[in-house]
Amino acid sequence: MLIVRSAALTDCTAIAELLLQLGYTIDPDEIRKKIAVRSDLDHVLVAELNKQVIGSISLHAFSLFHVKGNMGRITSLVVDEIHRGEKIGVSLLHAAEQWFYDKECVKFEVTSGYKRLDAHRFYEKNGYALDSQRFSKIPK
Repeated sequence: MLIVRSAALTDCTAIAELLLQLGYTIDPDEIRKKIAVRSDLDHVLVAELNKQVIGSISLHAFSLFHVKGNMGRITSLVVDEIHRGEKIGVSLLHAAEQWFYDKECVKFEVTSGYKRLDAHRFYEKNGYALDSQRFSKIPK
């Protein structure tokens, strides 16, 4: 059964290995530092299947100056390539959006490299639209 939960310090190696699949080389100790010092407005979730981390998503909420409420930003989302297409990303995205609602976010956004066309289709299929070079979603 798939479980989406808050990342633990013991997940750092698995998260680093997942990020490598996207081309990001980051030391697990660096991830550990980031998770250890996260604030109430930063969060990392993982997707776990059979006690193995197979996906992660990093989240941030910040105050918007020009309107009431916060912006919710996804700064990374990765699912192990052997599990892509199994709705793991959708589960992580829904959990992220719930966290954003809890942080009073009035808009959600995600950045995605120009060449990540599969990711763009994924975000668009889940209600995000190209907006100022970012994908965003205004909650209902």
